Amino acid sequence: MIWLTAGAVMAFSLLNGAIDAGTLAGSVVSSRALSPRQALVIAALGTFAGSMLLGSAVVNTLGRGLVVFEALPPGVQPLTASAAAAVAALIWVVLGALFGLPGSFTHALLGGWLGSFLPLGGMGAVRWGGAAVVLLGVLLVPLLGLGAALLALRVFYANAQLVSRRSQEGLAGLETLLFIALSVAHGANASQKSMALLAVGALDLSAGVPSGITVPAWVRLICSFTFALGILLGATRTLKTVGFRIFRVGTVHSFMALGVSGSLVFASTLAGLPLSPGQLNSACLLGVGAGHNPKTVRWGVARDLLANWALTFPSAAVIGFALTKLL
Repeated sequence: MIWLTAGAVMAFSLLNGAIDAGTLAGSVVSSRALSPRQALVIAALGTFAGSMLLGSAVVNTLGRGLVVFEALPPGVQPLTASAAAAVAALIWVVLGALFGLPGSFTHALLGGWLGSFLPLGGMGAVRWGGAAVVLLGVLLVPLLGLGAALLALRVFYANAQLVSRRSQEGLAGLETLLFIALSVAHGANASQKSMALLAVGALDLSAGVPSGITVPAWVRLICSFTFALGILLGATRTLKTVGFRIFRVGTVHSFMALGVSGSLVFASTLAGLPLSPGQLNSACLLGVGAGHNPKTVRWGVARDLLANWALTFPSAAVIGFALTKLL
């Protein structure tokens, strides 16, 4: 079971990075601020740094914030749930990735996580109030990002005549800096989900229930490295979907989307909300596209993405429940 959990978590982290690469780097590649290879190298380094340095708030939310360990019967350990949740998320997201769409690893993990603990301790094993807050946040933050990105672009257009051409040209350099900042925040939020799987799975509840979840240095290093490696390998199909199929992204569009998305991911990470950074990045691009011209946005792609996200949570929960029963 230990090897199954470790292998599943490493695969989850690697594929998470590979699929998120498209939603993370799509705008800067489409705006031609960076080449695909440059963008992926910068994103890999940024996500590794953020994962190593920006704490464990998301880990504790997934642990003590969502699971009532005291409700688990004596002798039952959370290792089984960690393995089942990781495998459930992998199964569902890989299916979505086959179609070149940005799958939501956060929705898949949350669904698999909650579904996997139910067979171990029943309904009392889940903090439903905390789960409702997290799920509501995961659903609403991308909508907030879409609206904020749309508004930011409209405000910029309304005041563009007050901004010198030289200043507007300088946005290209700032765009790269914003991309680095977003990569750092993205890595911190996304990789902490993998850390939670290992840190919670390693708990020995026979020695008592901890007040908080501690992430060992080796767990942080391995999860950070595998996620960054996944980013470096990159998922070119999702990069094309986000960067080129939603609408034609220019420097101003990318700048606004990166600024809004990065701010929201940083805030969510510090607050401990296990956000879906890839989902938020896509939503912000849709927002600037709608702010530029709603007719230029290929809303068919957006509908495909929304349909995929809507199915992810309940499907992964069912798979996680079944896998825990099986294990």
